[in-house]
Amino acid sequence: MWSGDRDIPLYLRVAHGNEVDSAMFGRLLADFHKQWQINALFVAHAPLYTEDNLQMIVSFRWVSRVTATLTAAKELLEKNSIDAFVAS
Repeated sequence: MWSGDRDIPLYLRVAHGNEVDSAMFGRLLADFHKQWQINALFVAHAPLYTEDNLQMIVSFRWVSRVTATLTAAKELLEKNSIDAFVAS
């Protein structure tokens, strides 16, 4: 995890090469939050978005991409034009 100014590393954990991202992201954010206890915005890629991970980070501020194969994502994409997802 990096700071917003000059990308200074704040937290590093070396993992096994066969560790599954979706199984460890929630725990990683929770461990980081315990050590730093800051009100940060966590940005992560799609494997964060699992029920177990969301339970671990329920009180955190976070943003993530979700896969378009999720039912809720499919419905959102079908109901809105692409312009609804582009920042102006």
